[in-house]
Amino acid sequence: MKTPLKLSLLTLLTMATIFTACDSNSYGPTCPYITYVGRVDKSNPNFVSFAYPGVSIHAEFRGTSITARFKDFAQQGMHNTFYCIIDQGEPQKIVLSESQYEYILASRLKDTLHKVELIKLTESLVGEVGFCGFYVGDKLDDAFLVCNDPLPTLKMEFVGNSITCGYGNELSSMTPKQGFSPLNENNYYAFGAITARELNAQYVCTAYSGRGVCRNYEGDSENTIPQFYNRTIATKPGSKWDHNDYIPDILVLNIGTNDFGAETTTKIPVDSIQFIAEYTAFLQRMRGYYPNAEIICAVGPMTNDDSDLYPKQLTRYSQYVLSAIKNVGGESNHVYYFETEPQKGPYGEDYHPTIATHQRIANELVSFIIENKLVKVEN
Repeated sequence: MKTPLKLSLLTLLTMATIFTACDSNSYGPTCPYITYVGRVDKSNPNFVSFAYPGVSIHAEFRGTSITARFKDFAQQGMHNTFYCIIDQGEPQKIVLSESQYEYILASRLKDTLHKVELIKLTESLVGEVGFCGFYVGDKLDDAFLVCNDPLPTLKMEFVGNSITCGYGNELSSMTPKQGFSPLNENNYYAFGAITARELNAQYVCTAYSGRGVCRNYEGDSENTIPQFYNRTIATKPGSKWDHNDYIPDILVLNIGTNDFGAETTTKIPVDSIQFIAEYTAFLQRMRGYYPNAEIICAVGPMTNDDSDLYPKQLTRYSQYVLSAIKNVGGESNHVYYFETEPQKGPYGEDYHPTIATHQRIANELVSFIIENKLVKVEN
């Protein structure tokens, strides 16, 4: 008679654990009601980690309030920043802190269904973030997450450097501030993110400031764009990304600016043969990963023909990219060339594009995509 009693006690304890978990209003980072867009690492059961700019977290909930839980692994002296958007309203900036765990996203809402979106504004050089989940309502509320609405069917990915990240775009001055500040970087208003919103597309940004095709801005060849592109976390060589997890319909490559920028820092001109060969090889890799994607090779806006040290940078850059496109079959292989005008003042940090310039580039790119019939436009 003792065995049935033991089993029933075990059953009761198990049921109590389940009910307690359901009653807590707390949802862990791998909850199926939480959707991620972008490269994230789910290998740690305590948090989902990511570092690329533009990674977004989506959830829908019923209740009057919602709190997010984060761990900020930013580099010393820096902080990752996010936008929080409730019910498609105005974005509100959140600055993470190493010493803070919980962030109240909204309170005193109507007790009905709501949507929340979190978007990482800062890039990988600032550091990783660990997302630990949501807490909805309070102990007195009947609050809970619900299934998300479907994401847009069109998928876009933007690969690049500081321009694609949105480096320094929150400033605007004819005498730009020198040096990088995370608080002035806003990937939500980078040209790629703006373009994706205009086309109602999912948005992934695989970019890192200062990186090039063959060499980086400082002249080294460590962790170039072709090298970090296979990583879930750009700074971790062992974090291998599965390209089947996100297959873009449109892939925009804004790469090569730093190869030419290094002509200033190293006093060594770009090796045309090497650049064309490595750009071609990267295009071939992209076609292998994404056989049906429309690939756009973008040039600009930080390169021009005015350099005294090594003249005609924009002309050479354009010629080399066009050669690589030709090598992989050009438009007959759905690979396109897009060039935006060189920027003019005012500028963001370190002469980077302002939000206004990003908007102008996005407008041009949207028009290019529509004119070339790379997406279906509903009447």
